[in-house]
Amino acid sequence: MSIKSNAFGRVELTGDDAKKFHNQVTYGRAKPAAKQAVARGVTLSRSLKESGSVRFKLKLSESAEA
Repeated sequence: MSIKSNAFGRVELTGDDAKKFHNQVTYGRAKPAAKQAVARGVTLSRSLKESGSVRFKLKLSESAEA
């Protein structure tokens, strides 16, 4: 059980880590926040493809305001 990587960005999972990752990819469920992030990304991607630019507004997170 190990994770091997190199300078070119390849990551190789072996043993139990590989089994766990495979099961997570096959049977895992996306969290609602992940689904929302994908939906926003798709919208931005379509906008970029259509107009050649995207517009977005930055806002402070709740933890940064405290």
